[in-house]
Amino acid sequence: MRSLRLLDLIITILFYSMLGIGIITFGVFILFLFGIDLGIKTSTTFSDKSKVTMYLLLFSIFIFYSSYVYSIYLFKQNISSFINFKLFTNQVIKNFKIMGVIYIASYIISSLIVPLFRQDLKIEIGQDQDFFNFPLNGLVIGLFFLVLSKVFQIAKFQKEENIELKQENELTI
Repeated sequence: MRSLRLLDLIITILFYSMLGIGIITFGVFILFLFGIDLGIKTSTTFSDKSKVTMYLLLFSIFIFYSSYVYSIYLFKQNISSFINFKLFTNQVIKNFKIMGVIYIASYIISSLIVPLFRQDLKIEIGQDQDFFNFPLNGLVIGLFFLVLSKVFQIAKFQKEENIELKQENELTI
């Protein structure tokens, strides 16, 4: 039980920090893209062609980030249900399924979108690594949550079946 409370605290901190950082970051980016001077010196200039690409990239990053924050929120709800000993409810199963779909869809969409932006974005890290297509970024985690939702669904049916058998046995006695 202590580990669930610790996990709940960590997930709560993660959720609210991601929410705050996301709001601040996207607010600054929107102000920057609309040309509002923030007093920050940059050497970046956008041509008309790259400006459209930047808008599309910012929008897609916003959608991905929002979906990940929503996924963390659903996980936070599940942890709260576990703390209250509500393990095999329909809401927990539904939340795990939605989380799995979010991660898999984000992985597939990013695998399709990143090559479109690769020519316009040159990010030098020192090595040529592709962090976006690493399978743990969505595919494996998404499949894990889908399997977990199925396991919880099967366990819920088993629990309901055991309750029915217990009631039948009590009636027989």
